Amino acid sequence: MGEKELIKALKRGKEEAYIELVNTYGNRLLKTCFLMIKDEKEAEDIVQETFIKIFKYIKNFQENSSLYTWIYKILQNTIIDKSRKLILTVPYEDYTVSEENIEEIIIDKENKELLKENLKQINFIYRQVLILFYFDDFSIKEISEILDEKEGTVRSKLSRGRKILGENLQKGGEFNGL
Repeated sequence: MGEKELIKALKRGKEEAYIELVNTYGNRLLKTCFLMIKDEKEAEDIVQETFIKIFKYIKNFQENSSLYTWIYKILQNTIIDKSRKLILTVPYEDYTVSEENIEEIIIDKENKELLKENLKQINFIYRQVLILFYFDDFSIKEISEILDEKEGTVRSKLSRGRKILGENLQKGGEFNGL
């Protein structure tokens, strides 16, 4: 079923459309949510709440963006609502990185596991943009739609997030976030 057909079926309340939606996006939402908050049970709860909101508000979906972008916006808003109180500081192994090569490290698959462990140490507003850009492959424009922010703001957060990540990786030890 294509996206347009899926949206129509969802708006009509077709059970098979709900199943297809969960099968199509469930694991991706869970992965993103877990990267953001690093708590498996909480991530599962947030994704479940996200699907409830999707099912509840699908009739309001205006199709100004892709279904995927709309769903991720709901997920991000749910994460923000749920995680305002979560502050994570976890020690990690000492790695030496220069600020100039932080982008290559983000792109390098071998280092993605290192980054996954260390992203949780960065302030949520920067972590969120880094994950959407590098792990979920959203464009700046799509991220601005998801977060309901100007593209310049997203670029600024992406740049600042890269810089903070590089500085923290250079320091080693324990991150405090900013």
